[in-house]
Amino acid sequence: MTTTAAQRRVPAPDTGSERTDNSIGTVIAVLHDDVLLVTGDDGALQTCKRAFSCLIAPVIRDRVVVCSNGPRHGYVLAVLERVTGSETRIHIEGDLRIDAAGDVHLSAARNIALNSERFAVTTHDAELSSAKSTFVCDELEGRVGLVRLLGKTIEAVVERVVQISKTSFRSIETIDHLRAAHIDYAASESVRLHGKNTLLSAEHLSKLDAEQIHLG
Repeated sequence: MTTTAAQRRVPAPDTGSERTDNSIGTVIAVLHDDVLLVTGDDGALQTCKRAFSCLIAPVIRDRVVVCSNGPRHGYVLAVLERVTGSETRIHIEGDLRIDAAGDVHLSAARNIALNSERFAVTTHDAELSSAKSTFVCDELEGRVGLVRLLGKTIEAVVERVVQISKTSFRSIETIDHLRAAHIDYAASESVRLHGKNTLLSAEHLSKLDAEQIHLG
Protein backbone atom coordinates (compact mmCIF):
# COMPACT_ATOMS: atom_id res chain seq x y z
CA MET A 1 0.00 0.00 0.00
CA THR A 2 1.41 3.40 -0.99
CA THR A 3 1.36 6.08 1.69
CA THR A 4 0.57 9.54 0.37
CA ALA A 5 2.12 12.78 1.63
CA ALA A 6 -1.15 13.76 3.29
CA GLN A 7 -1.29 10.44 5.15
CA ARG A 8 2.29 10.87 6.39
CA ARG A 9 1.46 14.18 8.03
CA VAL A 10 0.86 13.75 11.77
CA PRO A 11 -1.15 16.67 13.12
CA ALA A 12 -0.27 17.94 16.56
CA PRO A 13 -2.93 18.44 19.24
CA ASP A 14 -4.85 21.69 18.88
CA THR A 15 -3.86 23.94 21.77
CA GLY A 16 -5.73 26.97 20.55
CA SER A 17 -2.61 28.64 19.10
CA GLU A 18 -1.09 28.27 15.65
CA ARG A 19 -1.43 24.78 14.28
CA THR A 20 1.75 22.71 14.09
CA ASP A 21 2.23 19.49 12.19
CA ASN A 22 5.03 17.09 11.38
CA SER A 23 5.92 15.99 7.89
CA ILE A 24 8.69 14.21 6.03
CA GLY A 25 10.81 15.99 3.45
CA THR A 26 14.14 16.03 1.64
CA VAL A 27 16.92 18.56 2.15
CA ILE A 28 17.80 20.21 -1.16
CA ALA A 29 20.09 23.00 0.11
CA VAL A 30 22.10 23.85 3.22
CA LEU A 31 22.07 27.58 3.86
CA HIS A 32 23.78 29.59 6.61
CA ASP A 33 23.48 29.22 10.41
CA ASP A 34 21.91 25.74 10.27
CA VAL A 35 19.14 26.95 7.97
CA LEU A 36 17.97 24.32 5.47
CA LEU A 37 15.80 24.35 2.40
CA VAL A 38 13.50 21.33 2.51
CA THR A 39 11.06 20.10 -0.09
CA GLY A 40 8.08 18.05 1.00
CA ASP A 41 6.75 15.00 -0.76
CA ASP A 42 4.03 17.24 -2.18
CA GLY A 43 6.66 19.54 -3.74
CA ALA A 44 6.22 22.41 -1.30
CA LEU A 45 9.39 24.25 -0.22
CA GLN A 46 10.13 25.22 3.36
CA THR A 47 12.94 27.17 4.97
CA CYS A 48 13.73 25.23 8.14
CA LYS A 49 16.15 25.66 11.01
CA ARG A 50 17.84 22.67 12.56
CA ALA A 51 16.27 21.98 15.93
CA PHE A 52 18.51 22.12 18.99
CA SER A 53 17.78 18.46 19.76
CA CYS A 54 18.81 17.38 16.23
CA LEU A 55 22.47 16.67 16.95
CA ILE A 56 23.31 15.31 13.49
CA ALA A 57 23.87 18.11 10.99
CA PRO A 58 21.70 17.39 7.89
CA VAL A 59 23.19 17.38 4.40
CA ILE A 60 21.69 17.56 0.93
CA ARG A 61 19.40 14.63 0.01
CA ASP A 62 18.79 13.69 3.66
CA ARG A 63 15.27 12.54 4.53
CA VAL A 64 14.22 14.56 7.57
CA VAL A 65 11.27 15.13 9.90
CA VAL A 66 9.99 18.71 9.76
CA CYS A 67 7.83 20.37 12.40
CA SER A 68 6.16 23.48 10.98
CA ASN A 69 3.72 26.04 12.30
CA GLY A 70 3.30 27.83 9.01
CA PRO A 71 3.57 27.31 5.28
CA ARG A 72 7.12 28.65 4.99
CA HIS A 73 9.01 28.17 8.26
CA GLY A 74 9.72 25.08 10.36
CA TYR A 75 12.27 23.04 12.28
CA VAL A 76 14.13 19.90 11.25
CA LEU A 77 13.64 17.55 14.19
CA ALA A 78 15.62 14.50 13.06
CA VAL A 79 17.43 12.88 10.15
CA LEU A 80 15.59 9.72 9.13
CA GLU A 81 17.69 8.47 6.24
CA ARG A 82 20.87 9.43 4.44
CA VAL A 83 21.10 8.35 0.83
CA THR A 84 24.72 9.33 0.24
CA GLY A 85 27.68 7.86 2.09
CA SER A 86 28.89 11.25 3.29
CA GLU A 87 30.41 11.95 6.68
CA THR A 88 28.05 12.08 9.67
CA ARG A 89 28.73 15.21 11.70
CA ILE A 90 27.38 15.90 15.19
CA HIS A 91 27.23 19.68 15.58
CA ILE A 92 26.75 21.36 18.97
CA GLU A 93 26.39 25.08 19.67
CA GLY A 94 28.34 25.91 22.82
CA ASP A 95 29.94 23.52 25.29
CA LEU A 96 29.23 19.79 25.46
CA ARG A 97 29.41 17.56 28.53
CA ILE A 98 28.76 13.82 28.65
CA ASP A 99 27.90 12.31 32.04
CA ALA A 100 27.54 8.57 32.50
CA ALA A 101 26.86 6.61 35.69
CA GLY A 102 28.72 3.64 34.17
CA ASP A 103 31.43 3.20 31.56
CA VAL A 104 31.92 5.17 28.34
CA HIS A 105 33.39 3.37 25.32
CA LEU A 106 34.52 4.80 21.98
CA SER A 107 35.03 2.31 19.16
CA ALA A 108 35.98 2.82 15.52
CA ALA A 109 36.85 0.38 12.75
CA ARG A 110 39.65 2.64 11.52
CA ASN A 111 40.71 5.95 13.07
CA ILE A 112 39.85 8.08 16.11
CA ALA A 113 41.14 11.67 15.90
CA LEU A 114 41.03 14.35 18.60
CA ASN A 115 41.65 17.98 17.66
CA SER A 116 41.45 20.87 20.13
CA GLU A 117 43.35 23.90 21.38
CA ARG A 118 43.95 22.24 24.76
CA PHE A 119 43.59 18.61 25.84
CA ALA A 120 43.34 17.69 29.52
CA VAL A 121 42.90 14.26 31.11
CA THR A 122 42.32 13.70 34.82
CA THR A 123 42.16 10.11 36.01
CA HIS A 124 43.24 7.91 38.91
CA ASP A 125 44.63 5.14 36.70
CA ALA A 126 45.60 5.36 33.01
CA GLU A 127 46.65 2.56 30.66
CA LEU A 128 47.82 2.78 27.04
CA SER A 129 48.23 -0.38 24.98
CA SER A 130 49.54 -0.07 21.42
CA ALA A 131 51.53 -2.15 18.95
CA LYS A 132 53.22 1.03 17.65
CA SER A 133 53.07 4.62 18.91
CA THR A 134 54.39 7.89 17.48
CA PHE A 135 54.66 10.99 19.66
CA VAL A 136 55.53 14.42 18.20
CA CYS A 137 55.89 17.38 20.55
CA ASP A 138 57.75 20.73 20.45
CA GLU A 139 58.12 20.92 24.23
CA LEU A 140 57.49 18.29 26.92
CA GLU A 141 57.39 18.96 30.66
CA GLY A 142 56.57 16.29 33.20
CA ARG A 143 56.51 15.85 36.97
CA VAL A 144 56.48 12.26 38.19
CA GLY A 145 57.19 10.52 41.46
CA LEU A 146 58.50 7.23 40.03
CA VAL A 147 59.37 6.04 36.51
CA ARG A 148 59.85 2.38 35.57
CA LEU A 149 60.76 1.36 32.02
CA LEU A 150 61.03 -2.25 30.87
CA GLY A 151 62.13 -2.88 27.30
CA LYS A 152 64.56 -4.63 25.01
CA THR A 153 66.08 -1.62 23.24
CA ILE A 154 66.18 2.11 23.94
CA GLU A 155 67.54 4.38 21.21
CA ALA A 156 67.85 8.14 21.66
CA VAL A 157 69.35 10.71 19.28
CA VAL A 158 69.56 14.18 20.84
CA GLU A 159 71.71 17.26 20.43
CA ARG A 160 72.18 18.02 24.13
CA VAL A 161 71.56 16.09 27.36
CA VAL A 162 71.56 17.68 30.82
CA GLN A 163 71.01 15.46 33.85
CA ILE A 164 71.07 16.61 37.48
CA SER A 165 70.53 14.05 40.22
CA LYS A 166 71.42 13.49 43.84
CA THR A 167 72.39 9.83 43.36
CA SER A 168 73.02 7.90 40.16
CA PHE A 169 73.48 4.15 39.91
CA ARG A 170 74.07 2.01 36.82
CA SER A 171 74.55 -1.74 36.61
CA ILE A 172 75.63 -3.19 33.24
CA GLU A 173 76.14 -6.93 32.87
CA THR A 174 78.34 -7.08 29.76
CA ILE A 175 79.87 -4.09 27.94
CA ASP A 176 79.69 -0.32 28.44
CA HIS A 177 81.03 1.77 25.54
CA LEU A 178 81.72 5.50 25.65
CA ARG A 179 83.05 7.41 22.64
CA ALA A 180 83.69 11.15 22.94
CA ALA A 181 86.04 13.86 21.71
CA HIS A 182 86.73 15.13 25.24
CA ILE A 183 85.93 13.50 28.59
CA ASP A 184 86.13 15.42 31.85
CA TYR A 185 85.48 13.68 35.17
CA ALA A 186 85.78 15.65 38.44
CA ALA A 187 85.00 14.45 41.96
CA SER A 188 85.08 16.54 45.14
CA GLU A 189 86.01 13.51 47.27
CA SER A 190 87.41 10.39 45.59
CA VAL A 191 87.54 8.50 42.30
CA ARG A 192 87.96 4.73 42.17
CA LEU A 193 88.66 2.59 39.11
CA HIS A 194 88.86 -1.14 39.64
CA GLY A 195 88.88 -4.12 37.37
CA LYS A 196 90.40 -7.53 36.92
CA ASN A 197 92.50 -6.01 34.18
CA THR A 198 92.92 -2.23 33.86
CA LEU A 199 94.59 -0.60 30.88
CA LEU A 200 95.39 3.08 30.52
CA SER A 201 96.96 4.18 27.25
CA ALA A 202 97.49 7.39 25.30
CA GLU A 203 98.89 8.18 21.86
CA HIS A 204 100.97 11.17 22.99
CA LEU A 205 100.95 11.90 26.73
CA SER A 206 99.94 10.21 29.98
CA LYS A 207 100.32 12.26 33.15
CA LEU A 208 99.83 11.53 36.86
CA ASP A 209 99.94 14.52 39.21
CA ALA A 210 99.38 14.29 42.96
CA GLU A 211 101.03 15.00 46.29
CA GLN A 212 101.53 11.25 46.74
CA ILE A 213 101.56 8.51 44.14
CA HIS A 214 101.57 4.86 45.25
CA LEU A 215 102.21 2.09 42.75
CA GLY A 216 101.97 -1.57 43.72
